[in-house]
Formats: sequence, structure tokens, C-alpha cells
Amino acid sequence: MRYLFSTLLAFSFSLTTVLHAQSYMFQHESLPCLNKKFTIVAHIFRDSLGNAGADEMQIRQALADANPFFAPICASFEICEFRYHDNWQHDVLEDPDTEIPQVKTKYHADYRINMYFVTFFTSDDNACGLSDLNGIGSAAGTGIVLRKDCINARTFAHELGHFFSLLHTFEGNGTELVDGSNCDTEGDLICDTPADPYVAGEPLANYVDPDCKFINTQTDANGDYYNPDLGNIMSYYECDTCGFTWEQLNKMAQAYLTAGVKFW
Repeated sequence: MRYLFSTLLAFSFSLTTVLHAQSYMFQHESLPCLNKKFTIVAHIFRDSLGNAGADEMQIRQALADANPFFAPICASFEICEFRYHDNWQHDVLEDPDTEIPQVKTKYHADYRINMYFVTFFTSDDNACGLSDLNGIGSAAGTGIVLRKDCINARTFAHELGHFFSLLHTFEGNGTELVDGSNCDTEGDLICDTPADPYVAGEPLANYVDPDCKFINTQTDANGDYYNPDLGNIMSYYECDTCGFTWEQLNKMAQAYLTAGVKFW
């Protein structure tokens, strides 16, 4: 009996931990269903030698692998068209703030999600993409810029998360308290993502070890130690990709439902 009790206790603790960390897995029934497949125009800039540097099948596969993360809100994405551009100067964006608006003015396709694939852009060292925050709310001038060496499901899902209004889990760099008491006004403004102290541009080795164990010992304003969700898509930790939380999924759905325009 003692063994059975301890086993049940351990199981209960383990299940509680999983439920807390991955609450989105158990609350799908109350999420909105968009019943929508969004179309994407993929823009590939050739380099100065005429090389595309990005493979259509690889892009399609990465997008297919990202789609399950959006299934709880009945949303998916497909490439409707590849467009190749010989303007090699846009393949390396030295000044994204100036050049990206120029790119969108020249090549943007209205009412579709535009993904621009480039070799390089200046940003923090860990960034694989740049996305218009809540781009789903505007038909014109919106898009996502992706590095050609970052064509994978997590990067696609992460940038699409921004496009559907999600912030990084580390927004504010430690202003959100571990106890969650200010979760609706600080950090990513979402309360089922734990406070995350990561500072963009800092080495990931300062936060996680090679086995993806969180090792950072800094504390919040209350002296509490951080325990961020390393597998959340909107984090920067290169650990197992678990997905979005329930509140993140709901926020993305609401961003589309309340948008003044509707994408194809």
C-alpha cells in the first residue's frame, strides 16, 4: 500500500507539472476555431552570382512541419506562389529598418502573408527572422523576413506567432515577476507563459547547458529564481519545441477574428 501511494503521489506530481507547463494540451475545446488556411507568397532573392540559396521543397516541408502548432485554432498555412527576384542588393539587408520597407513597397502581395528569404540581415546574433507584429491586422505593407539558413518549422512558427500578435516570452528582460502577479502588464502580457529573463543578444550558454537545463541564477525583483518554459515557440532557447500555450493560441485567434481585413 505504501508503494502504491508513493507511486500515485509521484504520478500526480508529474502530471501536475506537465499540466502546468503545457496547459494548451488540455484546453483546446474552448479555443476559437478559425477554420482557415492562409496563403503565403514566398519571395526569394538571388545573390550576386544568381544563386537562389533556398530550396522550394525545404520551404514547403518546414511549413508543413509548423502547421501542427496552429492546429488547436484550426489554422494552417500553404505556399501559393514562389517569386524569384534578381535584385541581389536586397539579399543582404545591412539596414533593415530602411531596406525592408523598400522591399515591401516593391514586392508585397496584398491579402497574403509575404515571406522574404534573404541571406543575411543585421540584427541580434540569434535572430533568424523579422516579422511585423500583428501583421495579420493589415493587408498592405506586412510581411516576414527570414534568413535562408533558418528554414525550419520552429523559425516559421515563431515568426508567424509575431505576425499573429505574439511577443517574445522574454519581453521586458526580467520585468515580469516569477509569481505571475504582474503577468498581464509586463513581459509578453500572457499569464500562462512563465517569466523569462533572457536578454536578446546574450549567449544562450549563460542560460541553458548543452542538455537544455536552465542554469541561470539571476532572480526577479522579489528575489525569486526564474524557471522559463524552454520549449515555448516564442522563446529563444534552442531546446525541444513544445508549442504555444493556451493563452498564446487564443491571442493569435483573436488577432485574426478582430482584424479589420481578412487574408486569403
